[in-house]
Amino acid sequence: KRLKLDSSQLQSASAPVSASAPRVEHWKHGHIHSDGKRKLCSLGTGEIVHILSLAAKDETSVEPFERAVQTVARDLYRLEAGITDVRVCHPQCGRVCFVVTFVSRDDFVKFKEGPELNLKYALRGLVASAEPDNQLLTGPSATMGDASIARAPDVMWKQPQPVEFECTGSLMPQTHTLTSLLQFFKSSIKGYGHKDHDVKAVAMECQRWFPREEEYAKYIHWDPHDTTKYTRNLIFRNEYFDCLLMCWPAGKIPSLPTTIGGEVYEVQYSIPQLDKQFMKKEMEDPIDAVGRCGPLKKLAEARLSEDGLTTTYANNDIGVHRIENRSNCPAYTMHVYAPGLRKIKIFKDCGGVCVHTVGHVPYMSEEGCKTGLWSEATDPDGILNVDAWNDCV
Repeated sequence: KRLKLDSSQLQSASAPVSASAPRVEHWKHGHIHSDGKRKLCSLGTGEIVHILSLAAKDETSVEPFERAVQTVARDLYRLEAGITDVRVCHPQCGRVCFVVTFVSRDDFVKFKEGPELNLKYALRGLVASAEPDNQLLTGPSATMGDASIARAPDVMWKQPQPVEFECTGSLMPQTHTLTSLLQFFKSSIKGYGHKDHDVKAVAMECQRWFPREEEYAKYIHWDPHDTTKYTRNLIFRNEYFDCLLMCWPAGKIPSLPTTIGGEVYEVQYSIPQLDKQFMKKEMEDPIDAVGRCGPLKKLAEARLSEDGLTTTYANNDIGVHRIENRSNCPAYTMHVYAPGLRKIKIFKDCGGVCVHTVGHVPYMSEEGCKTGLWSEATDPDGILNVDAWNDCV
């Protein structure tokens, strides 16, 4: 397993993954396109905003319209069940705009079938000029709070009501583009150790990123000599952090690297015991130190994908982890290493005993352009001291 020394790692899943049953269910609720791709509002709370704008039909109707709107507004403000917010805009006498936010679409439907019908009934004849269609609306009254508009009469005329404006949709969340997320990183990630970072704040902002392929496509580069290798692609670097896009081939399970993607699994392990030889060599030569460690003990496993958990965090105090792309499609993941990734530890399973080393980290590309440093012989886990590795084994 590779782990940046004295650094924190924040990883955010960023790639479309194969459709699954949970995705279909999200699509039914408007969060996933029919082609399986996630919608922007899937990052939000799921709240539904309903806007209804009405106007008095003529000058003689303005005063009774105003009196009715005053009562309706008071009752709307008293509604609580299934509602998170109510706003009433009153631009001028004879015009009103109701903005109601619901916990879910089901609560909005209940409102349409109950209180909104009662609202329009209260304004009957004041905003409509059409004659009743002689169709009666009957049935028990809706129960959505204690307000009077929530208690419909058992029988009312169902009239067409001209609506000046009506719109309903998901409450749009505050989200990041890749550019705005990088700007946040630059302003917020400072210091030279994970204890200097506000991890919760950074994680929250990462969860607000809505990845669009056109934003990160230029950072996708594969090894032309071996398409089974994962690649590291530098998006941005400064003195405090590195931001990378990792590209994972389908079904790729690396030696023990650090990523998340497509539909990927993060397996966390406790930090193993290091032998004295490695600890001594690391002090003498931190680049080519080689030694042994105890077996890796599994602590937890988490599935990361667009329709589930999307962001994880690790540092040297937490443990080491391995990322596995078990899906049948490529995966792309964004990683923030703070401080920047300059060397990594690699743990490999060797018959129950692990061997590790510290090496340099190669990049396939930097800021969208290939570096030319990645060759057929490049090991994405690092540039190893092969002789020392073999001697240790």
